[in-house]
Amino acid sequence: MKLLLVHSRIQKLICYPLMIFGLCLIADAARSEIVDVQRTVLDEDVVHYTFDVDLGPDEFDMIRLHRVVRERRPGQPVATIDGIFMLPGSPNYFEAIFMAPSISAAIPWDHSIAVFLAKNGIDVWGMDYAWASVPLQTTDFGFMEGWGLERDIDYAEQALAAVRSIRVATGQGKPRLHVLGFSYGVPIAYAIAGSETQQPPGQRLVKGIISVDYDLKVGDETQRQDSCTGAANGQDRVDAGSFQNDDGAFLMLVGQLAKNAPGDPSPIFVGLTNWQTALLLGAIDNPLWHFVAGEFNEYGIPTGLSFTEPELWVDLLISIPPYVPRQTYIDVNTARCDEVDVPFDDHLGDVAVPILAVGAAGGAAPQPYTPSLTASRDVEQFTVQFLPYDLHFLDFGHADLVIANDAEALVWQPILDWILDHRSSKTYP
Repeated sequence: MKLLLVHSRIQKLICYPLMIFGLCLIADAARSEIVDVQRTVLDEDVVHYTFDVDLGPDEFDMIRLHRVVRERRPGQPVATIDGIFMLPGSPNYFEAIFMAPSISAAIPWDHSIAVFLAKNGIDVWGMDYAWASVPLQTTDFGFMEGWGLERDIDYAEQALAAVRSIRVATGQGKPRLHVLGFSYGVPIAYAIAGSETQQPPGQRLVKGIISVDYDLKVGDETQRQDSCTGAANGQDRVDAGSFQNDDGAFLMLVGQLAKNAPGDPSPIFVGLTNWQTALLLGAIDNPLWHFVAGEFNEYGIPTGLSFTEPELWVDLLISIPPYVPRQTYIDVNTARCDEVDVPFDDHLGDVAVPILAVGAAGGAAPQPYTPSLTASRDVEQFTVQFLPYDLHFLDFGHADLVIANDAEALVWQPILDWILDHRSSKTYP
């Protein structure tokens, strides 16, 4: 099945529902195509749609859209309270971090922020980046040259426009959506909102920003200098012909070893087992934050995780994309370094939509700086913290915010409350 979708800059749409999916055909010279649609019933009336969207002529010009929503019958969602568009981190994709039960049997089917929001009347959408589909067996990465933050921003803008078209066709109308960025998704969320400030209000798609544990800009001088160093080191690697970061492939290997031979000696860390190595890489600060809070014995050897199911963490490692374009890291570090002009922050000071900033005491941005640089008069922040600051290396971590056992009460419910508090269209310009 191939269906045409709208690009973000198309002004005139010709749209009608197609079959049970209620998708739109778009008449325009510039076109995208939905090349595959899948519908999965998660439980009772909660369903998960995926839409593979071809955005260009090359092999990996493909993104995947996700929708999690309650339905009356196939293709007919219930009336929703509000909508959200969710952008995962790097290396990651929507299902692994926002729908963890889809990749792990260690937790119940509904232990996911996407399902939680959908069950509470939110129309949940998300996107997988194009690079997430690059297979592990790839050896020639020349095609990744130049694949940077701007490409992901452009694709996310097109995805958001497509989401509005589908929502219109399935009876949800044209209201804007909140954009939630987790980790790497945070700079993209701010960049989209900033770009939209140059458009008339009627053409804007972002209702509010929910930034989860990352920053587009940093106020700490040490972090800024570290970003400058990271950008320079990354550029050196690209200049030498290395266009991909393969940390994801390494973490996949760590996860597979922990899953298949947990008690065997680790080939990575002498004196640890494969299982302990997987826990250590999740729980050790890197260098100032960690993915998941760990438990350690008197010798500093990890014995478990404090807030997240260890089996879920291992399954997450196995599931992440193996490669990320190195240019994306260069671009993010360059924006944070703030010594070279980049387009991603040109209109950050014009962003006036409501902002909710969520942090973890052991995470990457427990108290983010970027909201202070915007024009928003509606900024709320909360940080999940259990321990004094000098023990932050043991406190709630980056990924704990989304996958921890108590994430529903600690994080998802406050996010839902904020969404419900901002239902009025009068809260944004």
